[in-house]
Parts: sequence; structure tokens; C-alpha cells
Amino acid sequence: MKVEWLYEAQCEFRDFLSYYKTNVGQKYAQKFSDQVLDAVEKLESFPKMGVLRKDTLMGKYGFRALFINQYVCVYKIEGERVFIYHLADARKNYIYHIFGLE
Repeated sequence: MKVEWLYEAQCEFRDFLSYYKTNVGQKYAQKFSDQVLDAVEKLESFPKMGVLRKDTLMGKYGFRALFINQYVCVYKIEGERVFIYHLADARKNYIYHIFGLE
């Protein structure tokens, strides 16, 4: 299965990375990057490892959530591809953030 980051998710990843480089340091930024990229890479072999809650609006549309420490990667399986839609801070109400309701 091929994993593809959509533009919005790429921007969110870069924003988090930039924040950590500026405010916490290069070492932590590298750790953050490694953790996220390693987890997302596992989706190639195990695309259904993320949570799918069919009782939620996102779940009804096939969106899954992969939790990586304090972050959530929102993705969807379509055919032989996994599309990464968003990367957000799971400690906040990320659904509202994703849909621009903040």
C-alpha cells in the first residue's frame, strides 16, 4: 500500500517541526519527526492500524485516527493508497481545528 500526504497534512507537519526547531531545539524536532514518520510508514503494511469509529461523523466517511504520542494523524484508505489528511495535536479539540471551526 502506498502512503500519500495531502498538502494540508504536509503543511501541518512542517509547522510542528518548525515550532519544535525554534522553541525546543533540533534534537527534539528530530525525535518528533522520526516518531511521526515511523508511525506513518507502518501504515504501508498495516493500513487499518488506526482507529475507525463508525459512530462518528468522520468514521462514517471512512476516516481513521492514528495516535502518535500527543498527536493524531487523520487518514483514509482509498483502494491501494492511504491518504494522510491531517496531523493535529490530540490534546486539543482537533476536529474543530481541522474543519476551521475555532
